[in-house]
Amino acid sequence: MNSLKWIITWMSFALLRKSLQYRLAGTGTSWLQPVGGMRPSIVNRVDYIVHHCQNQRVLHIGFTDHPFTSERIASGDLLHQRLKTVASSLAGVDLDQEGLDMYKNATGDNNAWQANIVHAYPQQAITFKPSLILLTEVLEHLTDPYAAIRVLHASFEAGTTILVTVPNYTALDSIAASLHQTESIHPDHHWYFSPYTLGKLFDEKMFRREELKFGMYYQPGSRINSFLKNYPFNGDCIIAVYTII
Repeated sequence: MNSLKWIITWMSFALLRKSLQYRLAGTGTSWLQPVGGMRPSIVNRVDYIVHHCQNQRVLHIGFTDHPFTSERIASGDLLHQRLKTVASSLAGVDLDQEGLDMYKNATGDNNAWQANIVHAYPQQAITFKPSLILLTEVLEHLTDPYAAIRVLHASFEAGTTILVTVPNYTALDSIAASLHQTESIHPDHHWYFSPYTLGKLFDEKMFRREELKFGMYYQPGSRINSFLKNYPFNGDCIIAVYTII
């Protein structure tokens, strides 16, 4: 049944793409923004993150996944715990003190600190000197992501890598919801992102973009189906890797 649904979706998208071509012609072309010379592709978000964290000193921002901290730890699905098996060193920062307390009590790991990253990072996080900072599914929760990015740039050394993931404004769920006159969004989110708007946030005077991909919220090891390989722009999230300059 699932395969049939994907085939129907594929045919619908092919028809929709052809029928809406006129919207991209004439004066509409002035609004089209290039992705930046990279051929878009789609990956499994978790697998991509884990791969990039191998043998790195990783600072994981927003790592507790509160209010699901306890159940994620119990099920083994908390990403932070998986990263311990691949990173050379791992530390965490989170706004939610309750989630931090749950994590520390359950794991005995005290290499984690409370902070509001819009204002400042704790000194322990700065002196940790991460080679890679994970900023995954965080920016959409912030009321002032620009302030958070300025603080990030000011707090860590040039050459530090930032791996960012944010929900994608053209995800399949978003399109499906819009066709039914509703909206698919987490109630705590303040923003949608696109490759273009994410690039505006990570100003090229402060950051150099190394990679841009789209991702799916699959469990580790899950394969990407053929439809999504052909329509990567409709993945669940946008994934970007930046270097501080």
